[in-house]
Amino acid sequence: MKIKIPFNLLKNIGKIVIGESQKVQQQTQTSLSPAVAKQTITELSLRSVDALIKSLSDKDPFVRAISCEVLGRMREKKALKQIMLLLKDSSKYVREKAAIALGQIGDKKAVPVLVEALNDEAEEVRVTVAGVLGHLRDRLAVPALIKTLEDPSPTARMKSAISLGIIGDPKAIPALFKALKDPHELVRKYACEALGNIGRAAIPALLLALKDENVRAHAAQVLVKIK
Repeated sequence: MKIKIPFNLLKNIGKIVIGESQKVQQQTQTSLSPAVAKQTITELSLRSVDALIKSLSDKDPFVRAISCEVLGRMREKKALKQIMLLLKDSSKYVREKAAIALGQIGDKKAVPVLVEALNDEAEEVRVTVAGVLGHLRDRLAVPALIKTLEDPSPTARMKSAISLGIIGDPKAIPALFKALKDPHELVRKYACEALGNIGRAAIPALLLALKDENVRAHAAQVLVKIK
């Protein structure tokens, strides 16, 4: 039996993928037009779950990426193992889509492989994975996210701080306090907010932050929200 995706969902998938078609073309050395891309999405979305899972091993990275997209939006746990394997795909675009799909499926069994993917060579993948790990809210990811606070990418550091705040493990307090000295303002801001999300255990660190003119305003705003 074929599983049909609602039109609005299909339309959203189309916007996301077609909007990034140029990025896909550069990686796959193909010249897919938006019309061809849209047709591919439609065809994949009308396939059965088993057929979509099979498409995850298609030779075309574009097809693998779209299959991840559809299965993720379907939150299809049956595809979990195969999507986890795609975190090692040769295409960084596919790896990024696989990470997003794992976040949408929401199974914490994916946490160990996502933690490993924080070392991916592609910045886009590391940034995405850092955000997904916060969504999964598993403390197993805390040590790796702490390490990512020193990632060369400021966006990855920012995402890591946000995720550590969402997870709320007090073990992250020293690293987040250190991140208040980050050269990028957004990293400092979200490190402050992460400390606030951790709560009362982070109050001493935030009080010390009041002495730093670079984060004083952020620290003050966060402190008054802690209950």
